Amino acid sequence: MIIISKIDIEYYRSLKKVTIRNINHLNIFSGKNDIGKSNVLKALDTFFNKAQVSFIDDYNKDRLSEVRKDSIKGKQFIKITLEIKNPGNYKTLPETFSITKTWDREGNLINGYKDNFDTLIKQKKFASDKVKIARRTLTQFLNKIRFTYVPAIRDEHFFSYLLNKLQETIFEVEERKRSQTFQKNIKGFNETIRDLTTALNSEFENVSGITSSLSFPNNISEIFQRLIIDTQSGEHNIPLRLRGDGIRLRYIPTILNYISVNSKYIEIWGFDEPENSCEYSLSQKIAEQFALEYSTKTQIFVASHSFHFISLSVSNVSKFRVFRLENNSNTQVALIDDSNKNILSNELGILDINKELSILYTSLTKEMELISETKTALSESQKPYLIFEGKSDNLLFEVAYKKLYNKSINSDFTLCEHLINSNGSAIGSSARFINDFLFNHITKTPTNNKVIGIFDFDKTGVDEIKALKKAFNQMDSASDKFFLFQHKTKLNIYAITIVAPSHRSDFIHKPKSDYCYLSSELLLKDSAIPNPNKQYPTLFDQRVYMFTGDKMAFASSIELNKNTIDFTGFSPTFDLINKIITSS
Repeated sequence: MIIISKIDIEYYRSLKKVTIRNINHLNIFSGKNDIGKSNVLKALDTFFNKAQVSFIDDYNKDRLSEVRKDSIKGKQFIKITLEIKNPGNYKTLPETFSITKTWDREGNLINGYKDNFDTLIKQKKFASDKVKIARRTLTQFLNKIRFTYVPAIRDEHFFSYLLNKLQETIFEVEERKRSQTFQKNIKGFNETIRDLTTALNSEFENVSGITSSLSFPNNISEIFQRLIIDTQSGEHNIPLRLRGDGIRLRYIPTILNYISVNSKYIEIWGFDEPENSCEYSLSQKIAEQFALEYSTKTQIFVASHSFHFISLSVSNVSKFRVFRLENNSNTQVALIDDSNKNILSNELGILDINKELSILYTSLTKEMELISETKTALSESQKPYLIFEGKSDNLLFEVAYKKLYNKSINSDFTLCEHLINSNGSAIGSSARFINDFLFNHITKTPTNNKVIGIFDFDKTGVDEIKALKKAFNQMDSASDKFFLFQHKTKLNIYAITIVAPSHRSDFIHKPKSDYCYLSSELLLKDSAIPNPNKQYPTLFDQRVYMFTGDKMAFASSIELNKNTIDFTGFSPTFDLINKIITSS
């Protein structure tokens, strides 16, 4: 956003007579320390926010020496003139016009402000019959502009001021949203604040890695107390005012941007040394956000000697060299272009070093990203493989793992896929397939990952796992609730049956497979098994049964209703799997 298009400053501090043109959305003033960079920002703050100045402190010292000489006569004053660009929604104002404010030697603002409408009329750039309504509109327009100056030292007083502005903006958003005053709707307002500030909190967490939240007093007697920002550190919430300078600093542009986006005002910032207390990477992120995000809604003026700001190469950014001529106490301001950019580099003495640092930092960042990707890929490649009998078993165990451990089973294991051919039948599924793979093909598979074939504890599953005895050692002698086999030569290969939970102890008989009926579906409680899916081995005893019917349709229905279903029957099987994985 561009509101100010030119600045003229006369006799303000070290700025004796300075004109600044080519003003952009984001404007960066850079130079040596104590050269007067901040005075440009403070002049704007004086223009918009101060009816009175400390003339002794703010009057240009060189000009004061001149007017004290008999040879030079003239009034003592400070004058600031801004060329303003009409944002487009004030039809009665000229497209571009100037506003001048002058302070006398007592520090008082002289007659408010003065426009240049009469000059524009003489230049035939504005119609004389529009001047009266234009001046009425001009007052309204100027009242809509709010300039916020962020000093280099952000103390508690400034944070209180900033949070009050944020609080006002939240009130305004609420009133616009509900068309009623806040006083009539205090109940539930904390929920409203959380809704309104989701983007603010998300942006701050994304950049800083710290979770934060806004809270507001619930008691009506405390209603005008200061808004509180809590930041999360471990298990504790810490008020922002108690955090380090770097964290506090990072929140300032985030808050200002939220205000700019939601404010009824036209917002302009003057930000003094935004890189203060920032580590290298954070300074880089701040500079990029100022240029690419914040300046789209707000015109920003920055005083900085940070490489990240000075090196910005974006069309909406103007950069200015702030300097003094030799043996001269007055500050000069010049637009940085190809002809003079090396002068600033020499003055600061840090740009070449920072360029090298930037290259090294970028290279390091890429290397760290590659290391992270490699570690992730390595972690993925080392995950144990679980081979279930069918697609429905995969789905049931996936849902159970999520419900029991609150994470995806794929975060800890790789599940064997079960494909479907063109006629709808499964490819490579069933207990027979697991037996064939573990017995005939596993020795040809070049993997050091642990591989666990998981059979149902039913007749077919028990028969197939027992048939592995020629190549596997049986390791389950101490338990009657499961079978556990380990390959004789490839010690990372295992075969198990699902483990019978306590409510299914009657569904298995380890010595005789004819009396084994436990499949993955029956790890669930009876209440989750519809009667049509229960097939009883005999008409005379209904204590045990087998599962019958469409297993995939059943598993899908379990997934759909997972929040109301008890999955604890899967825990013993997961416990056995984890015991295998953690064994040497």
